[in-house]
Amino acid sequence: MIFDHRTYTAKPNMLPKFLKLYEEVGLPMQQHYLGQPFGFFQTHIGDLSRTVHLWKYDSLADREARRDRMEADPEWQAYRLKVIETDYLLNMQNQILKPVSFFNLDK
Repeated sequence: MIFDHRTYTAKPNMLPKFLKLYEEVGLPMQQHYLGQPFGFFQTHIGDLSRTVHLWKYDSLADREARRDRMEADPEWQAYRLKVIETDYLLNMQNQILKPVSFFNLDK
């Protein structure tokens, strides 16, 4: 099992607009291809204007197959272009994480 840990940093005062666009357009497509996110958060204390989301996959191959299907969808490509055109974001980062051996996700 792996987790895709994604952090998006919005320009000042743009996070609400980005989240609205994402909730209305991006999230439904991701749920169709990727399933439900494991977690979705925004910064409350610390570096502001950030959202962090976690996606759970069986393996890197599972992640790649699901994301490839999503990337091939013209509607997803149009959404990504809209995110770029709105200029809401400063930065996007992602990491692939593996749970440590002593952490049980089934608790």
